[in-house]
Amino acid sequence: MSKPDDDGTTKPPHHASDMPGGTGTGPAGGGAPEKGTPAPVAEDPVAAAAALAAFEADEAKLAERDLPAETAAVVAAAAKAPLKPAELEAVANAIPKPMPASVSGGVKVEPLGKPTPNPKVVVFDNVTKTYPGGFTAIKNVSFSIEDYPGRGEFVSILGPSGCGKSTVIRMIAGLLPQFPQSSGTVLVDGKTIQGPGPDRGMVFQDYTSFDNRSVLDNIAFGLECQGMGKAERHDMARHWITKVGLSVKRDADKYPHELSGGMRQRVAIARTLILKPRIILMDEPFGALDPPTRTRMQDNLVELWREQSPTIFFITHSIEEAVYLGDHILLFSNSPGTVLQTIRIPPPDRPSIAMQRDPHFQEVVTGIRDVIDKLESSSRAGD
Repeated sequence: MSKPDDDGTTKPPHHASDMPGGTGTGPAGGGAPEKGTPAPVAEDPVAAAAALAAFEADEAKLAERDLPAETAAVVAAAAKAPLKPAELEAVANAIPKPMPASVSGGVKVEPLGKPTPNPKVVVFDNVTKTYPGGFTAIKNVSFSIEDYPGRGEFVSILGPSGCGKSTVIRMIAGLLPQFPQSSGTVLVDGKTIQGPGPDRGMVFQDYTSFDNRSVLDNIAFGLECQGMGKAERHDMARHWITKVGLSVKRDADKYPHELSGGMRQRVAIARTLILKPRIILMDEPFGALDPPTRTRMQDNLVELWREQSPTIFFITHSIEEAVYLGDHILLFSNSPGTVLQTIRIPPPDRPSIAMQRDPHFQEVVTGIRDVIDKLESSSRAGD
């Protein structure tokens, strides 16, 4: 059955013949069909977006580091109080600023430092999106993501159901019908968005792979679109099969129906990462995975992000996931969504499962959950 998305639109059900999401190589029109096959009409423009990334990380020798003790008291106090701007600010201030450089999974984590004088990676200035028929998904959304030397930010997006989170990232991707905005300004690297482009890759909760292509050819698809020769693109694809924790020997010649959900998501991730996009847009990519697979994929994503340094926008309904992954969190109000608060988070220094057992980590999660619960309760009460 079809179900409404955050932005009020409805996705059609997926069939075996559906084309997968785009590759981040240009206009998001699905993919090139096999020779001699007429190009199908894309039913869902969202299904024409690009894919994203993640890795299996060896986290065996991580140094433990707790969040500051004062976080618990401030967040707990905010959680008991009525929902007011000053208390939302207290929640934000209670969460510590990014830590100094640390090591996780063998990869050094540099602090953000000072932004470069380059144009900001993404800017939203008073952006509103109203769909035909009068439904307003987001209203007066403003935020900016700076360009930092040597590393992109990881931006987690949280908010009540239906607050327009998907509208925001699909607008950045340049995908209809979310793009273009009804009013306001959206810039990527200082330029207005004209549509999808190779600088932006996207991955969704649904597993978007070509059913008639092997793992090897799925991952190499974007390079094929760019005109790279078969031998070279297959060599690169084999490299990425290994990087996302799959086996060249066992998995390269398999087809999507022979893979588990986690394996298919790794293929979609590798298909985007192989193209090295500047911006990666992820819409609940791990939402359909079982908990153990989900935590492994979170650790993989952190490892990849630190190695390749893209700017990542990550939508999730899991507060734990948002706090673990994000440099900062954009906390959205209920519909029509606007940015209620920006919360800074230190980078993770342990695997996901270890961080989530930390009592201070849980205090931060509880404080944010209280804010979202109050927003959702207010919406249900019609306030």
